[in-house]
Amino acid sequence: MILNRIPGKQKATNTPILADVATPDDDRTPTSADKMLAAFTSYITEKLTGDNFVELIHSEVDYALASAAQLTLGEVITCEQVTDVALKYASEWRIKGAIPELAGEIATRVYKRTVNEADEQIADVVDDHHFADFAEKLTSLPAFRHLVEGIYESPLTANWVAWFMYRFAIDTLRHQRDVARRIPGLSSLVDISGRIGSRVAPGVSDAAELRFREFTERAAHYLISQRKSADGTVDHEPIVDAALEMWDEHSHDPVKSLIATISTDDIEDFLILGFEFWRDFRRTSYFRQIVSEGVGYFFEKYSDATLAEILDEVGVTRDDMIEEALRFAPRVLEVTIDNGMLRNLIERHFAPFLEQDEVARLLR
Repeated sequence: MILNRIPGKQKATNTPILADVATPDDDRTPTSADKMLAAFTSYITEKLTGDNFVELIHSEVDYALASAAQLTLGEVITCEQVTDVALKYASEWRIKGAIPELAGEIATRVYKRTVNEADEQIADVVDDHHFADFAEKLTSLPAFRHLVEGIYESPLTANWVAWFMYRFAIDTLRHQRDVARRIPGLSSLVDISGRIGSRVAPGVSDAAELRFREFTERAAHYLISQRKSADGTVDHEPIVDAALEMWDEHSHDPVKSLIATISTDDIEDFLILGFEFWRDFRRTSYFRQIVSEGVGYFFEKYSDATLAEILDEVGVTRDDMIEEALRFAPRVLEVTIDNGMLRNLIERHFAPFLEQDEVARLLR
């Protein structure tokens, strides 16, 4: 029998492990195997503490990177294996109720803290340059252009513009004029409507009102047609200008003023909608095709690359590995050494080796 290996919480002491070979209920003389196991356990524990562990991490990371430089991705794993794992967790894995519940609780906590404590301005979160680039890129997308052109060409748009011109002519309150000037393509409508409004009163006869409505409809169609450039496409510059003008006006507002427009109930509703969409979408054949195609392309590009080259491509360096190992490992090792888990782990794997007859003969 080698020394007692019953799992349990064992408090480590500064006494050498060899002194613990004989257990309270076993007063026999330690065998060579017992002494070998105790010495090996002591050696491993010492290697995993203090400066020895720091030195070990440096040498092992160097060895791992040297080995990674000799192995290609295609040698150690296949595209099918990664695809199966990706589909399992992205498409088939059952999402427990605790996950969306936790997400909702975190979102609510962040929302409350942000609304109550955030003093940053919107421009501190999103840079002016980034917003301008985003607005320019969004309006240049073909899908966005088609959407805007469809809106301009819709009869409903002309009717809405005509109604707006009519209402603006009847009610020329300054705040309505300011709002209208911020709407892309309506700055010229404001000027025309203002002139009309100075001559039209709310008490006009029905016939006069009908003629005026017809006039505004013709004016609306004309003005919308003027938004097109020589090649027949809609001029999108006013949209970008309007977005930038709105940004200049509100970019220095506090972030919490923007967030305050959304309630915790709204956040919960959005999370539920997002979760329900994701739950259904992840099971579609289209999503599975996306995952498979993405993994396939990754292997097509990196199958012949070494693991070290892939690490370099994604920006993981030697210093990063060492830093994170030294950040997390020492505390874990300290706890497992103190509670005896590390000792039990070593004994559980090394003791069966020492119990072999061949090893016993060598130790005699």
